[in-house]
Amino acid sequence: PTPWPHAVKPVLVFAPLLMFLLMAPVRANALISLEEERELGQKLLRMVKEQVTLVEDPLVTGFVKDIGNRVLSHVEGPLFEYHFYVIKDDALNAFAMPGGHIFVHSGLLETIDSKNELACVLAHEIGHVQGRHIARRMEQMQRVNIATVAMAIAGIFLGGGKASSAVMVTSSALGASLSLKYSRADEEEADRRGYKWICASGYNPLGLVSVLKKMQKNRWIGSDQIPSYLSTHPGGAQRVTYLNDLMKRNPCPNPVTEESWALRRVQVRLAVLTKDPLEMKAHYQQEAKRGDGDEMVQYGLALSFLEARDYEGAVGILKRLSSRGPHRHEYSLDLARAYMASGAYVKALEAIKVYRMAHPREMAGRYYEAKALTELKRPRDALELLKPLYKQDERSALALQMGRCYAMLKSPGEAHYYFYKYYLAQGETKTAKYHKEQALRLLPERSPLREKLKEQKEKKEKEG
Repeated sequence: PTPWPHAVKPVLVFAPLLMFLLMAPVRANALISLEEERELGQKLLRMVKEQVTLVEDPLVTGFVKDIGNRVLSHVEGPLFEYHFYVIKDDALNAFAMPGGHIFVHSGLLETIDSKNELACVLAHEIGHVQGRHIARRMEQMQRVNIATVAMAIAGIFLGGGKASSAVMVTSSALGASLSLKYSRADEEEADRRGYKWICASGYNPLGLVSVLKKMQKNRWIGSDQIPSYLSTHPGGAQRVTYLNDLMKRNPCPNPVTEESWALRRVQVRLAVLTKDPLEMKAHYQQEAKRGDGDEMVQYGLALSFLEARDYEGAVGILKRLSSRGPHRHEYSLDLARAYMASGAYVKALEAIKVYRMAHPREMAGRYYEAKALTELKRPRDALELLKPLYKQDERSALALQMGRCYAMLKSPGEAHYYFYKYYLAQGETKTAKYHKEQALRLLPERSPLREKLKEQKEKKEKEG
């Protein structure tokens, strides 16, 4: 997977990045500090969020995060606090940004065949971050004209389109600076680091090869028109050979056999959440007519009913699924969502409690319980669940719920603060600015939230 998203509106993402690089101070032969890398990551994160749609479903994001954290538990001395995101996009891609931000495209999640493959992708991307490959590439930029190198880097990451070809012509003199050894060294180091963590986590490293072949088959890695030495990856066949040799030299002891149900559930959810609900409803109705009783077909049909606002149909199927089978408790959360959508909040809370008994610590259960409590006008109880979740991961959906709770509690300063965080994450800058101004006006003088806003304001003024 590439360290940058060439499949998602690349020109828009890279334009501000190039400006940042062109305006950055040049320090001869110096690697940027970890703090500077964190700041760069935050800048780029804001840019990317403005250009893409993130999947906020807690079951989907929780699935990726759990696998990522399992890999991270075997990383010796993580350099950053890592965050995992899912982008609504059909590309078979994933990428890492400086500062520990790992993105996976929904198309990749829908295509993989096992948790092993996802674990291998995440381990590889963590390897790029731990290796500080972007920082090292920036170090090389400082030895040459930074504007020309920025264009070259953009050309490499953009893939094989006309824009990148034009960039490559402009920067052809940099062939010696951006040697093929440098690019291969990055990828091989990320593979070596990732391989060790994959084995330690109990995943199967064969996923490294199988997921690469999927990407190769679907042509999401660059273009045949660009030589492999100008790609962020060595050529697909070269890398597969390298990985096979790595596995022969250092065989992994007894990788754990995995069950596929959790992945299939996530894939069905993504299919319904990222595509037209009426089309998905028709698709699953057609599949159901075959009569093979596939549980996931019924689940997909229920979710498509829910997204198409046929709440009665969704409740009927989910009640049947949650009353039988080895995974019956898992469907209680979606049953709760269907009840909430139809306004039956008491029933929703009852269904969530069934789910929470099986998964007391899972983020998704706590989030939906808080959401039901909010609708039942119990904001204090909801905030008890939301605060630790938000401290752990500042998702915009959590910020919205917290804002609503504080509004109910007649705490307008806190409400405006969390509405500001929500709209900022949504890219609605004018609305975010309004809530920020209101929060600064209404929050008590010594409020920690007010201090955060003042620090952000001062930092922005210093940056110009």
